[in-house]
Amino acid sequence: MKIEVEPLARVEGEGGIEVEIEGDQVREVKFNLFEGPRFFESFIRGMHYEKVPDVMRRICAICTCAHSMASIKAVEDALGVKVSRQTELLRDLLIHGEMVESHALHVFALALPDFLGFPSVVHMAQKYPREVKGALQLKKAGNLVHNILTGREVHGMNERVGGFATIPSEKDLERIKEAMQLTREFALLSVKLFSSFELPEAPRSENTFIALDPGKRFGYFGERHVASDGESWDVHDYRKYIKETTVKHSRAKHSSYKGKPFMVGALARIRLFGERLEGEAKELFKQHKDKLDYQNSLSNNLAQALELVHSVDRCISDVEELLSLGLKKEEPVEVKPKAGTGTASVEAPRGILIHSYKFDAKGRVVWADVITPTAMNAANVDKDFRVAAPKLVKNPKELERTLEMIARAYDPCISCATHLVRIKRI
Repeated sequence: MKIEVEPLARVEGEGGIEVEIEGDQVREVKFNLFEGPRFFESFIRGMHYEKVPDVMRRICAICTCAHSMASIKAVEDALGVKVSRQTELLRDLLIHGEMVESHALHVFALALPDFLGFPSVVHMAQKYPREVKGALQLKKAGNLVHNILTGREVHGMNERVGGFATIPSEKDLERIKEAMQLTREFALLSVKLFSSFELPEAPRSENTFIALDPGKRFGYFGERHVASDGESWDVHDYRKYIKETTVKHSRAKHSSYKGKPFMVGALARIRLFGERLEGEAKELFKQHKDKLDYQNSLSNNLAQALELVHSVDRCISDVEELLSLGLKKEEPVEVKPKAGTGTASVEAPRGILIHSYKFDAKGRVVWADVITPTAMNAANVDKDFRVAAPKLVKNPKELERTLEMIARAYDPCISCATHLVRIKRI
């Protein structure tokens, strides 16, 4: 017997699940990613550094800020650019705004229907209007941050190498603060909901986590990767620790750390740096610590809900700090092209995202490498499937439902994940 979920619903991009059963034994379980080649790493070769972020942020329309920040920071790393404190704060506000819009969409509209027994958020809306309204308002507040700081709701053009082309007004920042304050109750609601659910036991297995060390405060920028086995490394050394291989059933490469799959994303961040949360997010983390099962990847939903509270509050505090310092009409830092290699890693909603480029003396790209969080998680999803499937093989309906829940818990962004097979022409 073969069970196929194709395409998998309520995820970004096109993927599917395939289970082969012989008698009462599971022969094979696979997480298939069907998205076609996109060739971003190849077609920026020869491109001038100024244009690179404008192209690379288009890898994804959901994690557009994360790709934009990773691309800009990798260019700045290669060319030795240092930015102002104001630019750092505006970038921090931007990445936290993206977390709000992305996590709100996932926890309420994509994951919650699984736990409440509905096929979609549309079916859920009649019985749970407050939850659906909360998702839409949080998403709108996150979109507002992107719209104001980048000039567009998707694929903005205002964030540049060395700073921002234009600086938002105080009135615009006040609008962001007000939107976050008005929607904060829904972020708290997400924690209340996901801390109340009992998780299916089937996928429980050992997880290795990797996240970006944010420094003293919980956040999404940093210079070092940290693994849950205690190892850490500078982001420039990522290729020594994260290995990629091709697999027959997926067009995205699989990633491994010390020969084993690993997990990135909200659960990894909370597992490694949850103690650095601040304010009410920290109190909620302590309160619900026992509900976070780090050996059950479905706990990623509760971790995202905790981050949602953190990110709403961080947007408010970033705005307050920017206003207290006084906005300056500063221009982006002047850049002098030179040969060099630059690497940057940021935390996208789904986990660590790495961009690395090499430039010639005129500032043109001669080599590029991007590894996305969904590609890093793909092997761990397969691992969870292999653990869960034999436990549920006698109940195909429950097997199908649980595997879909597992895949969705990772919040996969499949269009991003097409770090593809290398083609060798002979």
